[in-house]
Amino acid sequence: MCGIAGIVYRERERPVSEARVRRMCAALRHRGPDDEGFYVHGPVGLGMRRLSIIDLSGGQQPILNEDGSKVIVFNGEIYNYQDLRRGLVARGHTIRSRSDTETVLHLYEELGAGCVTPLRGMFAFAIWDASAETLLLARDRLGIKPLYVVTAPWGIAFASELKALVAAELTAGDLDWEALDAYFQLGYVPAPASPFRDIRKLEPGHWLRWRTTGEVTVRPYWDLPQDAAPAPPDVDAHLVSDVPVAAFLSGGLDSSAVVASMAAVAARQGGGEVPHAFTARYQGSGARAADETDLAHRLAERYGVQLTVVDITPNLRDVFEPIVHALDEPHADDSAIPTWSLSEIVGNSYKVALTGIGGDELFAGYRRHVGLLAAERYARLPQALRAAAAAAGEWIPDALGSELAVDRVKRFLRAGAGPTRATPDRYLGLQCRADDPLRERLYTPAMRDAIAGNGARERFRHLHQSGSREGLAAALYLDYKTYLADDILALSDRLSMAHSLEIRVPLVDHVLIEQVFPLPARLKVQRWKLKALLKRALVGRLPEAHFHAPKRGFVGPTAAWLRHELRGMVLDELSAGRIARLGYFNPEVVARLLDDHFSRRHNREGILWALLCFSTWHRLFVEGNVPSRLVAPRLTEGITERAKSVVGSAASRSRWAD
Repeated sequence: MCGIAGIVYRERERPVSEARVRRMCAALRHRGPDDEGFYVHGPVGLGMRRLSIIDLSGGQQPILNEDGSKVIVFNGEIYNYQDLRRGLVARGHTIRSRSDTETVLHLYEELGAGCVTPLRGMFAFAIWDASAETLLLARDRLGIKPLYVVTAPWGIAFASELKALVAAELTAGDLDWEALDAYFQLGYVPAPASPFRDIRKLEPGHWLRWRTTGEVTVRPYWDLPQDAAPAPPDVDAHLVSDVPVAAFLSGGLDSSAVVASMAAVAARQGGGEVPHAFTARYQGSGARAADETDLAHRLAERYGVQLTVVDITPNLRDVFEPIVHALDEPHADDSAIPTWSLSEIVGNSYKVALTGIGGDELFAGYRRHVGLLAAERYARLPQALRAAAAAAGEWIPDALGSELAVDRVKRFLRAGAGPTRATPDRYLGLQCRADDPLRERLYTPAMRDAIAGNGARERFRHLHQSGSREGLAAALYLDYKTYLADDILALSDRLSMAHSLEIRVPLVDHVLIEQVFPLPARLKVQRWKLKALLKRALVGRLPEAHFHAPKRGFVGPTAAWLRHELRGMVLDELSAGRIARLGYFNPEVVARLLDDHFSRRHNREGILWALLCFSTWHRLFVEGNVPSRLVAPRLTEGITERAKSVVGSAASRSRWAD
C-alpha cells in the first residue's frame, strides 16, 4: 500500500526534474510513511511512498524487471499474488522479492495490458516500458484505489491524489464547472471528471496506455456481469498481511458480517489474535438517533471481539479543514467525520482495517432502492396529480416528524413530478440534493450562462445505456459506477490513508460480486424489505436485534449539528461577504437556505453541507489560503482570472433559460 506519482515527457532530450517528483511524493507522504523510492531516467520520473504491509523487509519500489527495460510503481494489495507468483516462477521468471508488486511487473512481461485480468485485489499502478516507449496505467475493477491523470502536449503525469499534481504545478487550475455542478447535485464529482479541467480520473476497471507519440488509449477491461459466476470467496483473502488487522464496526449488517467472519477465521485457525473492532458513538444534538453502539456491543460479546468505542463530537473547527484537504475534491458526504476520527484512532495502533463498505450496493440496502421500485408504480398516476403532490409536499414542515423521513418524501415527490422519465433520470432525482430549479436560483446569472447543467444526468444516462439493465438492477449498476467508486471508496481511501491506515473492503471483491450481483432483484428486496438475501444468509450468525434495527448509515446527526454546534462555523464560511467574494452563488439565496434550515421550515442539510465543503476546498486548493499545518498547494493562476475564465466560457451551452 502506498502513494504513487510520475511524469513522462514526450521529448527524449527533456529530463524530468527529480526535485519535482520528490515534491509530488512529499504531498503523498501520509500514504506511505515507511519508505520512499524514485526512478528518474531522462524524460521519465516515477516515485512512490510506501506503507509496509507485505514483505516488510523487501518489496521496495520502484521495481525493475531482469534487464531493466520495465519499471513499476504500485499502490494496493493483490490477494492472490502468491498463486500468481508460483506460476511465474514455474514459467522461468526470476522474482527477487516476496512482494505482490514484482508479480504484477512479470505478468506485464507476459500479458501486456492484459496483466490486470488475473489480479484479485485493489490496485492502481504505472509501468514504464522503455523498449516500447509506453506508459501503462491501470486501476482496479471497482475503484478502491485512486489514480489522477494529466495528459498534455508535453507528455503525461499521474498521482494517487490530486494534491500531488497541484503541488508539482502540473495543472493550470481552471475549474470544471460542469463537474462541480454535478457535485452540487450528488455531493461528489463523478469520474472521469475532477474539479479541474485538465485533471481526469482513470475510471475503475480501465487501463490507459500512453505512447511517446502522444497517442492515448483508454480501455475498459471488466464490467459487472450479467450472469453469475461460481466459486464464492470468503473473508480470508482480505486478511493476507504481515501486520495485524483491525475492523470498523457499526451496528449495521455489513460491518457486523465482516467482523463475524473475522472471528470465525480466527477460531478456525486456532490461537489467532482476537479481532479488534472500533465503533463510533456520537455526541451533541441529535446523537441518540444515530447511536448504534448497543448493537456493536452485542456482536462483540457474542464473538469475543475486543471493542473500542470512539466518541465523535460536533466540535469540528480543528479537523474540518484537514478533512477537506485530505479529500482532494469537494466532497459532501458527512460520513467523513466518523471515518476521519476512527481512522485516526485505529491508525495509531494498526496499519490495516476491514470495513463493511459495499454491502448496500451488492445486496440492495439503500432506501432509494425501494424508492425506485415505488417510483416506477407512482409514475402510472396522472402527471397533474403527481405535480400537485410535489407542490404540496414542499409545504410539509420538517418539524412534523423524522427530519430525514420528511426530506425523503419531498425528494420522492419532486423526482416523480414531471413527465414519466427513464430509470437513470428517476434514480438521479431520488439522490439529488439540489435539483435544477434550486441550482438555477443558487448560481449567479453569469454562472448560469456558463453552465450547461447536464453533467450528472448525462453521466447517469451514459452508464445506464452501457449497462443495459432496468429497474433495481439498473440502480445497483449505477451505484457501483458512481456512488460507490466516486463517493464512498474515494472518501474511505483518502481519510484512512491520511492516517497511514489501509482500508480493505471484503464486500467489494470482484469474485464475490460476480456471483451475487446478477441474482434477481426479487431475492434482494422482498415485500419492500431491503437486503432480504443477506439477512437470510446471516440468520444464526448475528444477534436477533441486528435484523430489526432501523438503517442509520455511517453518518452523524449532521442536520442537528448544523443548527446548533456548527452554526457559527457555517455562518462564518457561508457569510454574505464570503459568498459575494467567490462570485459563483447568489448571497440572498444562500441566506434563504440557511434560514430554511435553522427555522426547520425545510431540511437543507444536503446543499448546505455541499456549500460548506466547497467553500473550504476553494480556500485550500484554489485561493491557496492554507493553514501552516497543511501542505499549501501552489497554482499558477489567481482566483480572479480563473473566475473570469469560467464565467466567460460556454455561454451557448446554458440550459437554465430553457
